[in-house]
Amino acid sequence: MSKTLIIFKKEFMLLWRSPLALTMIGIFSLLAGWTFFNLLVGYVDNIQAIPADMQSQISFLEEVVLRLYSNLNFILLFFIPPLTMRLISEEKKQATMDLLFASPITDTQIILGKFFSTWAFTIVLILPTLLFPIVLFWAGVPDQKVLLGCYLGLILNMACYVGLGLLASALTENQVVAALLGFMFIMFTWLLAWISQGVDNFMLSEILRWMSITGHFENLLKGVLSSADLVYYLSVIFMSLYASKLTLSSRDW
Repeated sequence: MSKTLIIFKKEFMLLWRSPLALTMIGIFSLLAGWTFFNLLVGYVDNIQAIPADMQSQISFLEEVVLRLYSNLNFILLFFIPPLTMRLISEEKKQATMDLLFASPITDTQIILGKFFSTWAFTIVLILPTLLFPIVLFWAGVPDQKVLLGCYLGLILNMACYVGLGLLASALTENQVVAALLGFMFIMFTWLLAWISQGVDNFMLSEILRWMSITGHFENLLKGVLSSADLVYYLSVIFMSLYASKLTLSSRDW
């Protein structure tokens, strides 16, 4: 555990000191704020455009809160692959990975240290959005528990995205290719939901829908966390990390 912590600290500080990562925090905060502002303005415009007796039919929770965190999840698709692309590919290219292999650190410790450090940084990435619940509280959002589900969903989704990005980085020495692969892996977990809608076989359609990350995220947005959702997230994270470990271990084959 101590060796994993060493890798964690090293990778987290490299990210924190990286101009790219810090720039991404600023850009993400700007996009998140712009999205939140536009959703609020759109909601107010819609309320004012309809008769007073119909205004109650427009849900603030659905039109602003749930759409906000769905959009944030979509934005993260473009931010996490650049954060994960260098995790292993850069070490391979610069031959510094050989130093890790020669040290008394196992492949599992390397993978876990890099995974948890990047996951922790993605949590830092969304910290500025904690201002939104304060605004929503003053706006009178009736169920604050929904916001807990929204952030839990983002955090679990980011763990899956980081795991898939780490796997992509382990497959190549080229950082650009690693970023593109990471994006493709993540998008695949979204596309499965769309593919399931075009499948005639009910059983296959349900399997594909369960394998998609979008349905599980939507459950969390509604404040519902079932055992099936938890099993899904843990499975994606475990398989991504295990595949990354196998890729590193392949040097001995």
